[in-house]
Amino acid sequence: MADSNFRVYHATTLANADAIEAQGFRDTTGSYYTSTDHSGVWVSDRPMNEGDGPGLVAWFQIDVDKATLAGYEWIEEGKPYREWLIPAALVNTWPMRRIDEDQMWDIVAPREA
Repeated sequence: MADSNFRVYHATTLANADAIEAQGFRDTTGSYYTSTDHSGVWVSDRPMNEGDGPGLVAWFQIDVDKATLAGYEWIEEGKPYREWLIPAALVNTWPMRRIDEDQMWDIVAPREA
């Protein structure tokens, strides 16, 4: 991965993962504890798990352009991870790979060769 890239993760359900593989990411819209609606795809700097939301058992590892991320970061004090809300049209242009639950251990604790 080049220095200008940064790896982020999108966690989802198995059904949504199948849809993302078939059709690409789609924007979701919500107020997300603000007074206005915001749209995009949530990604984070670490893989979220079921403790972060029910049914999160599939992930996409996405290599994004680091310079582009800055304008989409949601900064919340005290949060132990970084998070971004990025337009789906942009996310769909970056390289990604699906990771299912049985492969996750290789991501969070890579084996030594």
